[in-house]
Amino acid sequence: MSAALTAPTVSARARAGLSWRSSLAVFLLMLAAAVAAWQLTPRGLPGAGPLPQLELAVPPVIGEWRLVPSLREQVDLAVDRDGERLISQPYDQTLLRTYQNVRGEQILLAVAYTRQQSQEVKVHRPEVCYTAVGFEVLSLDPARLGVAAAGMSPVDGMRMVARSMHHTEAVSYWIRMGGIYSQNAFDTRLHLLAEGLQGRLRDGALVRASRIVADPREAAAAYPQIERFLSEFTAALTPEVRALLLL
Repeated sequence: MSAALTAPTVSARARAGLSWRSSLAVFLLMLAAAVAAWQLTPRGLPGAGPLPQLELAVPPVIGEWRLVPSLREQVDLAVDRDGERLISQPYDQTLLRTYQNVRGEQILLAVAYTRQQSQEVKVHRPEVCYTAVGFEVLSLDPARLGVAAAGMSPVDGMRMVARSMHHTEAVSYWIRMGGIYSQNAFDTRLHLLAEGLQGRLRDGALVRASRIVADPREAAAAYPQIERFLSEFTAALTPEVRALLLL
């Protein structure tokens, strides 16, 4: 009789112990998730004051180049992988312009700035945007661009040749992600993850300039002209605007 009474009692205790351990495990998981969420909560975000207006800050005359009405639509700065323009604009400001010199040569300029970036919302890489709207990226190479104003760090950017059924472009660009220049998507994700673990969202900027060339082999000769334009572009900006676009 006593044995029959004892067996259920032991079983109940075992179940109680298991339930207690399960509850503790769930509590610890919830605590770990809460700590992780707190660590990933952005703190110390960039100031919320008014930004310089790119439309006003970028002059209509840059060296030998003058602003002209654009007869050709530029590759958008915010498209998805299907070429559709994003409904949720990742940028606080964008600027798309065409400049022309006295010889009739044209340079397409694109500038974008975003105050807060994350893994999901960040500066779009030109090679992705060009591919999304039907271009074939023929080459994409890291390059040290001699475009920074005097006293500023060299710019680690990219050179790209992209071809569509309509034309071919030689493109030079740089992306500033917080305190680095980003030359590939993997490094960008690592940098944003590291910043996020410190509770920070960083700002970012893209500067892209391109020229239409008749043949992909002409790109090598086009890059020096494109980058001279970009050097004059950075020199023409106020220190406040340069700080948005360059390290």
